[in-house]
Amino acid sequence: MSDIDIILTTIEQTGENGVDPTAATYERFFAASPESADLMSHMDDILRGKMLNAFIELVIMPDDETKKSALHFEIKTHADNGIKAVMYLHFFEAFYRTIEEALGAQWNDEYDGAWQREISKLMGQIEADSSE
Repeated sequence: MSDIDIILTTIEQTGENGVDPTAATYERFFAASPESADLMSHMDDILRGKMLNAFIELVIMPDDETKKSALHFEIKTHADNGIKAVMYLHFFEAFYRTIEEALGAQWNDEYDGAWQREISKLMGQIEADSSE
């Protein structure tokens, strides 16, 4: 099973457990990145949910040029709004930790490894695109 398949499984299990990770993700994210909370203070829960869904769609895309192009577009678009590379890391980790918590005893090393590798890949591209 690929890392993307494993990540998708963790997200699906979270839903099957009846957990909506949105509020907890943003609580963690804003605690780790108060500057992000300030930048997003105009956003309501609907927009935050859409942003989280866009992130999920990006993560579960196959690793190909489409995914790279989509991430590049997001990075360039958000850079105009003052978003820094480290803010992505805080967001990714907030979601990943929320999923881990939601799964509790279902969480395992395979899940953890898949999430760590995917976050590392995404951050590598974000850092490369941000330094252009």
